[in-house]
Amino acid sequence: MRPLLAISLLLLLPLTPAAADDLDHGRRLAERWCAECHVVGAETPRFRRARPFMAIAAKEGLTREMLVKFLLLPHATMANSPLSAADANDLAGYILSLGR
Repeated sequence: MRPLLAISLLLLLPLTPAAADDLDHGRRLAERWCAECHVVGAETPRFRRARPFMAIAAKEGLTREMLVKFLLLPHATMANSPLSAADANDLAGYILSLGR
């Protein structure tokens, strides 16, 4: 039983740094594509057109999947950002991490 547990833990180890990299990538995307209108970090956006990411992250019932789908849809008020599905997933993960 213990060798099985050890193997399981070893298989999970590579996932931890990747998750951290995904959040970091999401933060970089937010700074590049979203910070002009949204409060992303400590900086105040040039245009106050959109809700702060912390307010979005605090929205009750919001899931990562919902946010990813929203980010991939075209929106007249959002910049035409070239997000791939992986980028949208990383960005959604970063936004949601702000509410925890």
